[in-house]
Amino acid sequence: MQSFGVGGMVENEKDLRKRLAAVGRMLFAEGLTLGASGNISARLPGSSECLIKPSGHSFKDLTPEHFLSIDIKTRKVLKGEEKPSIETPFHTTLYNLREDIGGIVHVHPHYATVFSIAGVDIVPMGMEIYRAPALAEGVGISRYAPPGTEELAQNIAEALKDKVAVLMPHHGVTTIGTTIEDAANNAKVLEELARLNYEVLQIGRPHPLPESVLSQIVETAKKSGGIV
Repeated sequence: MQSFGVGGMVENEKDLRKRLAAVGRMLFAEGLTLGASGNISARLPGSSECLIKPSGHSFKDLTPEHFLSIDIKTRKVLKGEEKPSIETPFHTTLYNLREDIGGIVHVHPHYATVFSIAGVDIVPMGMEIYRAPALAEGVGISRYAPPGTEELAQNIAEALKDKVAVLMPHHGVTTIGTTIEDAANNAKVLEELARLNYEVLQIGRPHPLPESVLSQIVETAKKSGGIV
């Protein structure tokens, strides 16, 4: 893992806080979350820390100072006075599970949540998939568990495997990325893909892109450094 000097770490954290706040406001503007629901986090490069949204704040109101610094191993709050997100357990679990994860987004978008409740796979199809090529690997569906529990954390980890997105029954979705921006883009495109699947189901059966095309999309993502 890349290392930074003390000064570099401070500047890196400042920049990451700004990026997190900007992503949060974008997700709210896109309608992917309402009120104070949902949470986002990002790994602080060169450390065992992540920055995570506190409980009780709407994405639209987030500022760089709102984010709490959390020890990924112990879940101890290292910096910040507010209560960390209720979903801190699954954020830290995923960071410990995969070192390639740089950012995590958890939101409650309408169409993807419909598919999570129905337990129906979101088929990789249409042109949207090219904007988030790692989704060509498919979307996991976790087993249900109450919010904020260790069981939920383990269920998401099991469903994620080598994918970048998981549907959480009766809850919402979680997406990951090499950066918080990648994770947010995956969440945005996933909701567009869910809506497309839903609309196709009104007149017929969704058909995935040919396997050869999906494989090519995945290879493109690998070459560009995306998580696949």
